[in-house]
Amino acid sequence: MVEYCVYWLENGEPMHEVFSSLAAAEMYSCAIRGKENIEWVEVSEEETIDLDELEDMFPG
Repeated sequence: MVEYCVYWLENGEPMHEVFSSLAAAEMYSCAIRGKENIEWVEVSEEETIDLDELEDMFPG
């Protein structure tokens, strides 16, 4: 499963939000770029672990 994370620095503090779709992550990143005190913004695609799949791989 894939998640899309938006990472940014706001007033020197690292922040992040997680989204299930790239479109939502991109829209959010555009919205926060316009805020004051935003130093850096990045959208990242990240693979997540499906816990049901993990249970199937390692029963018990």
